[in-house]
Amino acid sequence: MTYVRHVLGVTAACALLVACDGRTRDPGAVDALRTAQHKVAAAGSARVDATMGTGDRLASRSAGTLSWSDGVEGTLTVRVTGGELASATRKLGGDPSQTRFLPDAYYTRMTDAFAARQGGRHWIRHPYDAGTDLTPVDSLKALVAAEDVRRVGEETVRGTRASHYRGTSDGQHIDVWIDARHLLVRRTQRAGDFTSTVHYRDYGTSAAAERPPTHDTVDFEDVTGDG
Repeated sequence: MTYVRHVLGVTAACALLVACDGRTRDPGAVDALRTAQHKVAAAGSARVDATMGTGDRLASRSAGTLSWSDGVEGTLTVRVTGGELASATRKLGGDPSQTRFLPDAYYTRMTDAFAARQGGRHWIRHPYDAGTDLTPVDSLKALVAAEDVRRVGEETVRGTRASHYRGTSDGQHIDVWIDARHLLVRRTQRAGDFTSTVHYRDYGTSAAAERPPTHDTVDFEDVTGDG
């Protein structure tokens, strides 16, 4: 989930993709997704379990809770699960590591080896940008606006029957599964060699994150490779 903003807009334009497969908007799908968007927004938080991959380079799994009622807030534990960069990532980022989301930025906890290069600071502060897509509300909103949005069918997601919808937004292929309560239970995204799958459950659960100490934090743009 924390890498989604880095891959937005990196593949072909949505209009080109629509022209290639000849599909058009499905009004029924749009209505269903709008209903889900309102339900998920009202729920305000959920427990998440996410996997992310960038081809053969890196794969990871994240788990924790996120809220989105008043900006994004929550804490995820991140584990590296494979890839060519796995060893280097574990050395500098730790395994597991932790990511804390706060309304103004998100923070990743690094190892002592990283801190030795950054004046003893362990946390990287990452600013959000206009393309940041972190919450299930964001994904549903993007899919509602997709020109090729459509209903795929009925499937079972971790024992729950759900309606499957698909579309393309900002160069990303997005699939979502909505249960009988109109809540998002799974989301997948693909763009180039980037893939992400997120499962959502326990809507309404509490989610919080403590801001790392300023003296132990370095801004992303100030991170150096020295040392």
